[in-house]
Amino acid sequence: MWQKLPRDLKLLLFSTILANTASRMSLPFMPLFILELGGTVTQVGLFFTVHTLSASLLRPLGGWFSDSIGRIQAVALGAIFTMLGTLGFALAPSWQWLLLSAVVMALGRGVVGPSFQAYIAEAAPPGQMAQTYGLVNGLFTICQIVGPAFGGWLAERYELRLLFWVGVGLTAVATLLRIYPGMGLIYRWENVQVARLHDGFRGLAAALVAGGLLTWLLITDSLRDMGIQLYDNLQSLLMQANGLGEAQIGYLFSFFAVVYLLVSWFGSRLADRWGATVALAVSGGIHAVGLLLLIWLTSIPMFWLFFALTGIAFGMGDPAFDAFLAKATPPEQLGLTFGLFSTALSLFTTPFPYLGSVLWERAAPTVPFGLGALFLLAAGVVTWRYLRPFERV
Repeated sequence: MWQKLPRDLKLLLFSTILANTASRMSLPFMPLFILELGGTVTQVGLFFTVHTLSASLLRPLGGWFSDSIGRIQAVALGAIFTMLGTLGFALAPSWQWLLLSAVVMALGRGVVGPSFQAYIAEAAPPGQMAQTYGLVNGLFTICQIVGPAFGGWLAERYELRLLFWVGVGLTAVATLLRIYPGMGLIYRWENVQVARLHDGFRGLAAALVAGGLLTWLLITDSLRDMGIQLYDNLQSLLMQANGLGEAQIGYLFSFFAVVYLLVSWFGSRLADRWGATVALAVSGGIHAVGLLLLIWLTSIPMFWLFFALTGIAFGMGDPAFDAFLAKATPPEQLGLTFGLFSTALSLFTTPFPYLGSVLWERAAPTVPFGLGALFLLAAGVVTWRYLRPFERV
């Protein structure tokens, strides 16, 4: 499979691994960094709400931009803004400064993300789209293995801010690697037209509410993402509250990535052979079980079991969903679809990081995790009930 992938996809994948190693070094510790800069738990939720919303709003524009000027060209331009956002994190004098940097970084990722996802679909060998996404996602997981463990070691040995400066160095190298494939290519600026964007939005918006495949993909993934957003940014705080240090937190996030890497290849084959519905439904059930077990017994061994189960769930679900969405989309609108889908999703899920932090402070720390499990169970049921007919077509 690796030999069948084009050189530019391999190069962009390597650059993406570097850039996301930088973010994965710091992201698990961002809540702790916000507290260090004078923020509160509620402001942690506010930061991730702004982070999620800005990225989601910019993704459809980035996807349309890549549909217009070219995938590789769009990645090169988006990389520059990602670099500026990373530098802003490293220089931040207060937690409010982090909000501005998050928006700048979201601009870059809003272009790079859907462009890269669309390029994967275009480069996939016939009949092996889910396996291609599984391979790329699995290799991409290297950043999740290395980043949190290395970041936790640096944070415990030195200080949190050093994580962001190391991230600046890694992102700078990634930026150069992303610019290189675009050198000499024609940037089709004449295709960047508002009328094209309007037509694309109108057509996809109609498809999202028409009651077809895109509608049910939106509903099921909204339920899934609501459950994840409720607790995702509170994991580090829960582990710290139960006596884990920064290094242990980093090791757990890296362990999750190892499990994800191993399962993503199996999960992608399951999606190609048995159908994406099976992979998505089983994924939601396993994820919910992990959350319920964590609530039942919050302890260090249970954290390891929880991250193992969530690694299995994401490893099965992610490539299946990407392949499902790509197959439902016209080739000329892949970038816009991946971006617009993310934005439509954010309309439902954006408040949930903040809601989770409010439930943490006003109810109990385990409440966001329990509520997240209910949403994930609902996502699995709806997936099994309403997406299966579309696979038979």
